Amino acid sequence: MLRKFWSVLAPLTIIIALLLVWAANVVRSSFRATAGEEQNSFPAPTLLSKGNETGSAASPCANALAQRAVCSAANKRALEMMSASHLEAITVVQDVRTGALVAFAASQPSKLDVITPVLPLSLSKLLLSASWWDNRQPDSSFDSTRGTASAQNPAYRARVSVHEMLVGGSDSAGKQMAVALRRAVGTETVLRDFKRYGFSQRVDSPRDDMFWAELAPTWRVRLIPAPAYASLSDETKDSEWADTLSIGETNMMVTGLHVSRFLQAVGNGGMLLSPVAREEQLTPSSKNLRQSCQQSGNPIRVMQESTALRLQSAMRDTVQRGTAKIIARMLAATGWQIGGKTGSGPGPVPIGPESDGWFAGLIFDPQGKARFTVATFVKHGGAGGGNAAKISAELARYIIGENMR
Repeated sequence: MLRKFWSVLAPLTIIIALLLVWAANVVRSSFRATAGEEQNSFPAPTLLSKGNETGSAASPCANALAQRAVCSAANKRALEMMSASHLEAITVVQDVRTGALVAFAASQPSKLDVITPVLPLSLSKLLLSASWWDNRQPDSSFDSTRGTASAQNPAYRARVSVHEMLVGGSDSAGKQMAVALRRAVGTETVLRDFKRYGFSQRVDSPRDDMFWAELAPTWRVRLIPAPAYASLSDETKDSEWADTLSIGETNMMVTGLHVSRFLQAVGNGGMLLSPVAREEQLTPSSKNLRQSCQQSGNPIRVMQESTALRLQSAMRDTVQRGTAKIIARMLAATGWQIGGKTGSGPGPVPIGPESDGWFAGLIFDPQGKARFTVATFVKHGGAGGGNAAKISAELARYIIGENMR
């Protein structure tokens, strides 16, 4: 009886074992097929969230960022900040890695918008420094007018380096540097550099029709900017040349969009991506999402990578200990950082509450990579290290997921 039982059990055992092996092979084959599909399909965008980058709730702009589209929530938030402080201001945010416009806002667009030409003020020092480093000029230092050896601000010590000229905003050092650069490489070389950075000679056209690689129809009237330019020549006297490239109150005009485009190249290691402005889709199809993530145009190198990194370093120090240190701690809880360059004026009256202010910045992720630009101009709202810098930092917090209360 026992022998008969085992004779029946043995084949059953073999059959069960074979079934288990077959099932395991099916599971493995299914897994390989699924993995193959994931690898060959378009990669899903990484959304900004505290869960995967900073430990906070998802960014209110996560959906827009995934589509490389304008975040309407960020636009609204920017306008709320301007209104709360009764400021006439503009701001622009761009994705460094894609060139996509993330946010744009203007408190009174009929008077001042992101396409309106305004003076660069001390933002001209960024272009001057970029040309200095691109032309491999030495790590020189310059005399500071009324400077002292023990001044707390390094830009107002007796001698000022190029880096500290940016950090602390020494106009006198910037003027000397501008003339030194002109004598070393010539006027035409500097102007060619500026053209590469997006600031050509003045033209008659009222619009820069070549600015966008892609522009949504809804913004075709509003978002085509006036040309930005640097109107200089061999006939420009050294004193005027120096004032233009250090103080930025004559011979140059910029727009918020042009400043942001330049910052995108700085944050992207010197590689410029043609800007795109797309409308956010609340429920995009997989096809639309795939198309929106395709790169528009090829990157163009407009400055050396070493130049871009030096500019990034100076911009970080400007926030940590320079003219924008008022916002040094505003992103502390997020793991992100912000750097920038301030501009204030115009003169000759002392800088005060009625001055115009620029903040041209980059937002760095917890790994130290530049992720977004932020360019804010405030008209008659005080120095660039004040309201313009604060709006920039608060908008940065909002976009990365730190909602204001």
